[in-house]
Amino acid sequence: MARNRRRFTEQGIERLRPPKSGRIELGDEVVPGLVLRVTPRGVKSFSLIYKVTGEGGVSASGRLLKARQHRVTLGQHPALSLKRAREEARRLLEVVTEGRDPRPERREQNLLRHTNTVEAVARRCIEQDAKRTVASWGKMERCLELHVLPELGRRPMRDVRRADVHELLDELVAQERVGTAREVRKHLSRLFNWAVDREIVADNPIHGMVRNDLVANGEAGRALTDDELRVIFHAAGELGHPFGPMYRLLMLTGQRRGEWAQARRSEVHADRRVLEIPAARYKGGRDHVVPLSDPAWGIVEALPVHEGNDYYLFSTRAGRVPVSGFSRAKARLDERALTAMQEDDPEAELSDFRVHDLRVTCETRLADLGFSQDVRDAVLGHAKPGLQRTYNKHDYMDEKRAALAAYAEHIMGVAG
Repeated sequence: MARNRRRFTEQGIERLRPPKSGRIELGDEVVPGLVLRVTPRGVKSFSLIYKVTGEGGVSASGRLLKARQHRVTLGQHPALSLKRAREEARRLLEVVTEGRDPRPERREQNLLRHTNTVEAVARRCIEQDAKRTVASWGKMERCLELHVLPELGRRPMRDVRRADVHELLDELVAQERVGTAREVRKHLSRLFNWAVDREIVADNPIHGMVRNDLVANGEAGRALTDDELRVIFHAAGELGHPFGPMYRLLMLTGQRRGEWAQARRSEVHADRRVLEIPAARYKGGRDHVVPLSDPAWGIVEALPVHEGNDYYLFSTRAGRVPVSGFSRAKARLDERALTAMQEDDPEAELSDFRVHDLRVTCETRLADLGFSQDVRDAVLGHAKPGLQRTYNKHDYMDEKRAALAAYAEHIMGVAG
């Protein structure tokens, strides 16, 4: 096939129009043998036409005989840029001048590339590294399964670009799931660093990624007023299962959202009326016991019962998976609380608050009720300095029970 030769440019390639029929092939003037093929559907792909030095044998006089012509496909444009196509073409031309055919090497590389998909590498990373070195490896696994593998799982690890990750994070931010986006970036960065160390990929495409929209809010939060506690407690009751009882338990116990959102029935002990959070999913990397006051225990007892003993307490799928959709639920809670406030005062406004503020409120009220800092730390699960791993989960058990009972009495009195 005759080929016109021209000096390729990115702009020129983008402007090329597809032929009405057949295909056209253009040769590059800069790198001999580099060819751009354009199909009637507008698909543009680079390939290299070459002859392996010495492949045709040697004449009696010692002259190298003419070798057969070969072609290797380099990739499609624009996924493969002109710059990268020329670099790869030059590399392969060096190989053929040494008398080696690059096709077997490329077949092996392609096989390895498509074997090392994001999903396959993620599974190996979790089994070989995370399970041994990360206490909360289950959160990493679940985060990747929910938010990364559905989009990038089948993609070869080497083909994932920074733009792909940005697109993934943009979608989560658009859904107002900034916290989830932060977790996705953190776990993906760990995964790529692990893959780099094992030479599965050459570099981490998200190293140094700048996302100002994912910067965590470093403020400690604020304590809600009693009027806010009252309307929020009643608004939570209007949400129904699973978010209504979950928000009420967060208010009554001062625990983190994930500690209740991912709680399982097997972690609830009726004989002692406690929620015992295992170290594997607790932020401090140790077991944590939460005494349940009478109002809190009443909420737990009223939760739906499913088959078995290891289902999630808060779920919309019969306990098989934990609850999700927190941003929408929080918006509904705010809407109902504001409506309740405006029934008494049409001009009333509900100040912004985060779910984390319920923890701040709990500690603040416990201080007001006269409980020491040690007891407040024990209630909220703030480990003593230097004792994160050896902290006794039963320390201050009686004091914690008394503190949460007093706090629950305060909330129920405010709620009326």
